[in-house]
Amino acid sequence: SQLSQALNGLSDRAKEAKEFLVQLRNMVQQIQENSVEFEACLVAQCDALIDALNRRKAQLLSRVNKEHEHKLKVVRDQISHCTVKLRQTTGLMEYCLEVIKENDPSGFLQISDALIRRVHLTEDQWGKGTLTPRMTTDFDLNLDNAPLLQSIHQLDFVQMKVSSPVPAPPILQLEECCTHNNSATLSWKQPPLSTVQVEGYILELDDGNGGQFREVYVGKETMCTVDGLHFNSTYSARVKAFNKTGVSPYSKTLVLQTSEDTQSEEQTLPFPVPLERSQLRRMSPFSSTLNLQPSFPGRSYFELRSSAHQLSLHSSLQSLNSA
Repeated sequence: SQLSQALNGLSDRAKEAKEFLVQLRNMVQQIQENSVEFEACLVAQCDALIDALNRRKAQLLSRVNKEHEHKLKVVRDQISHCTVKLRQTTGLMEYCLEVIKENDPSGFLQISDALIRRVHLTEDQWGKGTLTPRMTTDFDLNLDNAPLLQSIHQLDFVQMKVSSPVPAPPILQLEECCTHNNSATLSWKQPPLSTVQVEGYILELDDGNGGQFREVYVGKETMCTVDGLHFNSTYSARVKAFNKTGVSPYSKTLVLQTSEDTQSEEQTLPFPVPLERSQLRRMSPFSSTLNLQPSFPGRSYFELRSSAHQLSLHSSLQSLNSA
């Protein structure tokens, strides 16, 4: 008898170890998927920075081109101005030389004073600054890239340590799951070797016809009774855990068969509940009972009761979800 009990305990540990190995294999696949997604996100962020840098480079090059055109214009204007003045000066010098060669002294004396004044005036026009370039060849622009280079060298991940992982898939406790008439009680737990903190659970149930799953309970409790199901129907149930990091994979799907009796033991007040995703959060330490009473296709109604204080709360899942 003692050996049998010891074997049963060892068998439970072996079962838990097997489930833990499955969890580890799922983690390998999840790590690979998260790595690909994270790398794609990192590449996209770096590409965005490169695009922003290229746009800024184009803007800076445009400013350089404008400065280049301005310098050329100033120099070309000064070349044109000096060319005209040099032509005028050269013409005056040639005219004066021809006058000096004149053999008529009386004629020379009549125009010499005017020529002297004109020569001095022209010389003054070539005064200080006229023969100095108005523009330098250097570009008085200095790109201050030190802050950007420092920011690039400081570019790093905000959080270097590994964040808390998502919870492991809950385990449905088959020995505690059962059906009675048109109600179903489901119980689950976290894997015994899991140390990840869990903030709550999400229980999902299909429509009894193999349709889509919908949430019937969200909270911290590990047991939930769902009433008001269709008689003589087969339902599929599954549960997942969540914390601040994310949501765990689903547990194994449990198939439940309701009774063939068509008499309902309880009558609930009708409140419309859409079949799409709806949340019902409950922080009470008591087990929850969720009554679902079908009325017409696409609608269901519920009643939440606390088994400890026999309190009833009728409300719409749709209003709870929107809140």
